[in-house]
Amino acid sequence: MKIALINILKILLRIIIFLRWYALLAFLYSRFIEELVDGDNTTRPSKRASHNKLTILVISAMAFRKDIDCIVSTNEFRMLRITEPWQTRLSSMFYYPSQRYQKFWPDYNPDHTNFQYKTERDDFRDFLFNFLKRLYNIIDVDCVISAHSRYIFDIEWGAVSTQLGVPHILIPRDSQMASSPILLTRMTDFYKEGLPKFKGEHIIIQSELDKKGYIDSGYVVPEKISSLGCPRMDNFIKKTKERKFDSKNKRKKIVFLPFIWDSYFEKADLFSFIYEVHMFFVHFALKYPELDVIIKPKRKVSGSQKPILIEPLKDSSVELEKVPNLIIRPDLDLHDLFPDSDVVCGFNTSALLEAAVIGLPVIIPYFKDLQNPKYDKRVFYKDAFDLFDIARDVKELESLILMRLQNPMIDKNVMEGREVLFEEFVSTLKCNATEKYVECIKQVIENQ
Repeated sequence: MKIALINILKILLRIIIFLRWYALLAFLYSRFIEELVDGDNTTRPSKRASHNKLTILVISAMAFRKDIDCIVSTNEFRMLRITEPWQTRLSSMFYYPSQRYQKFWPDYNPDHTNFQYKTERDDFRDFLFNFLKRLYNIIDVDCVISAHSRYIFDIEWGAVSTQLGVPHILIPRDSQMASSPILLTRMTDFYKEGLPKFKGEHIIIQSELDKKGYIDSGYVVPEKISSLGCPRMDNFIKKTKERKFDSKNKRKKIVFLPFIWDSYFEKADLFSFIYEVHMFFVHFALKYPELDVIIKPKRKVSGSQKPILIEPLKDSSVELEKVPNLIIRPDLDLHDLFPDSDVVCGFNTSALLEAAVIGLPVIIPYFKDLQNPKYDKRVFYKDAFDLFDIARDVKELESLILMRLQNPMIDKNVMEGREVLFEEFVSTLKCNATEKYVECIKQVIENQ
C-alpha cells in the first residue's frame, strides 16, 4: 500500500512539474521543509524566524557530516532542510539528459563550448527560477548552503537562488586537496575543466592550503572564498584535550583504517599491499585475543574499489565472525572511537591527523610496494612522516603496535609538529571554527 501511494505521488509530482504549476509545487514543498533544532530534533517552521534570526536552507542536508549540527547548536540561525527524500524526487525529474548525470564530469561541463544540453539546462534553470521565487515567498530564506561542488541540482539551485537575492554558500564536504602534490594538481585541473564556474556568493573551506586549487583553476575569485577550519573538530578537540592513558582493566584497542584504491596508485601494487595489511590484522587478532582489533572501512566504497578492499578478507580461510576480538564496522564514528583507542593504523587518510593531534600513537604501514619513487608525490603528508611511526613491513608493524601499547606517550616536539600539521590541513586548535563560520555566513547575507 505504501509503495503504491509513493508511486502515485511521483506521478502527480511529474504532472505538476510538466504543467508548470509553480504555486502548487511551492506550497507542497513548503510542507516538506522542516526546521532543525539542537539534539537532532525537527519541527515545522513558520513563515518567518522568531527573534530576528536569519534563516538558512540546507540543500542535500544528509551530505554533510556533523558541521551542520555544530552551526545549529549555536542557536544563531533558523536552519531548515527539505525532508528526505523529497529533494531527490524533485531533482530526479530534471537530471538531463538522464538519471546518470547527477554530478558534473569533465566531459559534461555546461561551461564547455561543446556542451550538448544547453536547451535542457536553460529549461531547468527557468523552472528553478519560477519555483524558488514562489517558495521563498511562502517561507522566508536568507541563505542556502550546500556541501558538494559536483552535485548538479544543488549547484543550480544555489546559482538561481543567488540570482533571486538569496546567497548560496558552498561548504565543501571534500577537503584535503593539498594532502599530496599530485592530488592538488589533479583537483585543480578538475575544478578547471570538470566543473562550471561557481555562480554562488561564497565558499567556505577548511584549509588555507586548498585555496590554491579553487583559485588557480578559476573556479572562484579570491574574494569569494574563505578558509575557516572545520566546525565538527571543535567539539572533538574539546572532548579529547584531557585524554588520559588510563586503566589497566580496559581492553586495549587497535584501530585500522583501510586504504581504498584510487587512480593515484597502480592496482597491481596496491592489491598486494592491501592483502598483506588486511591479513596482518586478522592474524594479529587471532594471535592476541586479549586485544580488540577494529577495522573501520569508509561507509561508501565504489564498485571498482570493493573487490580490492573486501576480497582479502573474504578469501581468508579464517571464519571472521568467529574471531570475537575482530570488529569490522563502517558505521563507527571516529570521533567516538579515537578517544577510547590505544593505537591507530592507516594510510592516505586525514583521519590520521585527527588521531595524531589528540596524542594517539599513529602507525603508517608504508610497505615495499609503496616505497617506489613514482609514488612519492601521491603519498599523503610524506614530508611529515617524522611525526608518525612508519612500519616498512608486517614484522615491523607488529613490533611497533606492541611497543606503542606499552609506551603510548608521544614526544613533546613531535606533538608540537602534529598540532602545526593539523592546523595547516584540518582546523584550528582554538576550537572556534564554528564561531568563524557563523560570522562569515552573517557577513555574506549582510553584504547581499
